[in-house]
Amino acid sequence: MSKVCIIGAGITGLATAWQLKQAGNDCTVLENSDRVGGAIQTIRRDGYLAEEGPNSIQLNSVEIENFIQSIPSLYDELIEAAPAANKRFIVRNGEAHSVPMGPLSAITNPLWSLGGKLRVLKEPFIAANKADAEESVADFARRRLGNELYQYAINPLVGGIYAGDPEKLSLRYAFPRLYALEREHGGLIRGAVAKMKAAKNAPGPKFRKRIISFKEGLDTLPRKIAEALGHCVHTDSHITSIKRDNRWRVVWNDQACEFDQLIVTSPAHSIMRLPFQEDLREDLSSFAESIDYPPVSVLSLGYNRDQVTHPLDGFGALVPECEQRKILGVLFPSSVFSDRAPDGEVLLTIFVGGERSPEIATDQTEALMEAVRPELQSLLGVNGDPTFVHHKHWSQAIPQYKLGYGEKLAAMDTIEHRHPGLKLAGNYRTGISLTYCLEAALKA
Repeated sequence: MSKVCIIGAGITGLATAWQLKQAGNDCTVLENSDRVGGAIQTIRRDGYLAEEGPNSIQLNSVEIENFIQSIPSLYDELIEAAPAANKRFIVRNGEAHSVPMGPLSAITNPLWSLGGKLRVLKEPFIAANKADAEESVADFARRRLGNELYQYAINPLVGGIYAGDPEKLSLRYAFPRLYALEREHGGLIRGAVAKMKAAKNAPGPKFRKRIISFKEGLDTLPRKIAEALGHCVHTDSHITSIKRDNRWRVVWNDQACEFDQLIVTSPAHSIMRLPFQEDLREDLSSFAESIDYPPVSVLSLGYNRDQVTHPLDGFGALVPECEQRKILGVLFPSSVFSDRAPDGEVLLTIFVGGERSPEIATDQTEALMEAVRPELQSLLGVNGDPTFVHHKHWSQAIPQYKLGYGEKLAAMDTIEHRHPGLKLAGNYRTGISLTYCLEAALKA
């Protein structure tokens, strides 16, 4: 049994603690704030349920489902997305078009021109890039799919996931699964076909992938894990010293304890605020201060159903950069999950800022409303004043896996080698999605 200190009670820290505790280890989780969950925060007010950070989880493996089932009383709270969640929209020429979901709709859908569709047919015959070449997401998409599919598929996707700039993001590290498709199968279409065949021929029952949340919102996940961990989790923990001799010695709130392992799950932008010993601080500065976290404002607005002309029959709409809009995209939470809005009303969640337009992201609600109102009226036919408003501004939102990110990951490996017992974990290292964070915790 190891004695482990985990700094940070976001989903990575809590899930890692749960896995280690299940394996018989003694864990202590220290959280500086007065609550758990990190970026996963749910607001319940006036009959609305709004998410300040992630809105859902992609449940795509037996391992993740088993993890959720292992947490007492959590699985009973799970809810699945409505069938409407399968439908997505992308804006083109000021209109939200549904994304093709099959071969027939791909041919008939007006989102992409005939020339753009024909260009995609060349994709299986395009040679793979060199294994050691680093390529931006934008260059990869243009090379394999053409400029139109880049502009009206990949660009808005990157805006919706990373709030990032595809010209600067590294394909290999920001989208490792796309990178792997080319490396292992020679291309996207070939890779997709190979995976479909493998899934079809796999023995045993087929796993049903789906989008999930919980009845009382996504923050049910960290809350339930923290409850299961019990006295292991310490909020309002002010750490004053972190040193290592033969073991790690951590001092917080006038308490001191020694540990075999130290797992740091704080965001990269806040790591240097921790009171590490000087040699470790110098090592950490080699990467922590150089990872970009652009600002993002999240605006949740409720309306009477008759104030919105769009049917809202989908997951949401993404906005390509070339459309020159002020928003990155808008989700339709009340169409995806039940009980997100009162009867006869709908909830919209709008994302603003990111690498594309950081100057528009603001903590001033009225200024944000002024920027967003014309967009919602134009794209979704929203009229009148909202019945519900909640605004969350993230001054440092999502880590950007930019070109050259491999050097930062190598620096993390070196630091762990120099400081035995230390582990750096979080969405800046193993992927930004909740699924990636949970997968990393399962390997703890």
